[in-house]
This record gives sequence, structure tokens and C-alpha cells, in this order.
Amino acid sequence: MSDTSPDKGLGIDDMIRRIMEIGGGTPVFIGVQIIVPPDGNPGQLVRGGGTEPGIEVHTFGNRVTLVTEFPGIAPEDIQVLFRKDRVFIWAKDEGRVFRASTKVPPAEEGTVEISCRHGVLEIAYTLAAPADPLNPA
Repeated sequence: MSDTSPDKGLGIDDMIRRIMEIGGGTPVFIGVQIIVPPDGNPGQLVRGGGTEPGIEVHTFGNRVTLVTEFPGIAPEDIQVLFRKDRVFIWAKDEGRVFRASTKVPPAEEGTVEISCRHGVLEIAYTLAAPADPLNPA
């Protein structure tokens, strides 16, 4: 097995052509913006007019902490939504839009704590107890 990708060094046109040959279909691109920073580390992704910061997920025993960055955004401009096994985060001010989502361990209802300081958003919660297969709710 080689650590070198056979696509390394190909231009975007060559990569799209190769995807089409392998997949046999026609790709559809919607709102694509490709940014290659000098150091090669993408950091925050930009798509469709918004920035998508990564979300770090840390589990310590029965506590989960999610951490992401929304630089310069006021805490009141941030919205958080848990839906099943995902968290969705939106933030917007006059000139910028941030949105992020990731798969997370389920939260116990009523235990979510949110804090935002100096552009760093932390969401902490207690893990939901596993469902009892003999006594479903």
C-alpha cells in the first residue's frame, strides 16, 4: 500500500474527469468555492456565502463538551439546535454567516450549558442514558 495518492499533482479538471470516469455519472456542483491556503491547512471551510468552522467533540466520563469558534460574533447572535445525534449551530452578524454541524453523542434533556467567550463557543452536557430495550419509552 502506498501513502502517495495517484491523484496527487492532477489539476481540478483532471480530477473531475477521473471522478466521472470512475462513477459513470455527471457531477453537480452547487456553490463551490475552493480555497488553498499557503500552509495547506484548510481550517474553516467556506461554502455558499458562509463559513463552516469545525466542531471539536470531547467526552469525559458522562460529560460531553463541544468547542468551536465564531470570532467577533456576539453570543446573542448564535443559535444551537440538537436533533437526534447531531448538533447544528448558526451565527450571523451584519457581514458574516457561520454554520456548523456534526454528529454528537445524545444529550440528556435539560443538561445543556452554553457559553461564548472571546469568540469561542462551548457547549457542555450530560450524556443521555442508553435506552432500556425491555422498557422503551
